[in-house]
Amino acid sequence: MQKIVAIILLILIALTPATVLADKEIVEVDLNLEEQDLAYTFFDLPNGEATLIQSGKGQNILIGTGSLESQEELEERLKMYHVEFIDTVIITNATGEYTGNLQWIINNFGVETIIVPEIIKEQMVSIHHLYDKNVIGWKKGDKNELIPFLKTEVIYVEERDVSQQGALVILFSYGKQTLLYMGIADFEVEKELINSYALKSTILKVADFGSEKGTTQPFLDEVDPQVAILFKRSGMPVSEIVLERLQETWIDIYQTNRLGTVSIKCHNDDYEILTVRPHEEENSFGLANHIFK
Repeated sequence: MQKIVAIILLILIALTPATVLADKEIVEVDLNLEEQDLAYTFFDLPNGEATLIQSGKGQNILIGTGSLESQEELEERLKMYHVEFIDTVIITNATGEYTGNLQWIINNFGVETIIVPEIIKEQMVSIHHLYDKNVIGWKKGDKNELIPFLKTEVIYVEERDVSQQGALVILFSYGKQTLLYMGIADFEVEKELINSYALKSTILKVADFGSEKGTTQPFLDEVDPQVAILFKRSGMPVSEIVLERLQETWIDIYQTNRLGTVSIKCHNDDYEILTVRPHEEENSFGLANHIFK
């Protein structure tokens, strides 16, 4: 893994908050995206997954909505990143940690399109009352360009009649940067992916909150990521075995519950990583900025 660290900057800045939400002071983050830039932001929710994709032209995509008990934190993070409108919501897993705030997001952010696994589309429409919405079903092999130059390919859909039915694995590509977004942790699924695809990716969103059911060493060797992102599931710590594998493979590990919200700002040839964690008791936030090529 070849990486050149151009700058590492750690800043602690006192802010005059620009937004007040339910009597809480909310800091604001400006990623200063240029027209050709794209940013992935992985929110530090107390339970569940939510990833924001923002383009330099103002488009917003949300992958997952976190669990219901994380609604307040999700609202804070969206305001922190100046999100007033969400073009598309993508659901990669139908369980509560990924869909808990779907209806709230639709009601409050003018969502135009909801993308769900085709195999459970009717179920999702019924459970979440999406009858009057533009709901698109994705299946294995589907390729799309939701934002100019952001290419997506669905490389796996869980079709077995299990609790994870419909879970998606998606490859996102933007310029030279690739994000492998794992929606399921399963040894057999990883074997199938290794045998069927070129998985090498810049960023790996680790499946199932770092459970020991997946993220095997052969899989990591094939993906060879520079960065691994792990979300938090309430009451379930990340597997020590998975963490040990990631560390021994010399991957930069970003756990949202420890480092805060993680933003990866992609240019064509390089990317920057910024971590933001509000400290309410100090009315300040920590910002760490790393640039890689």
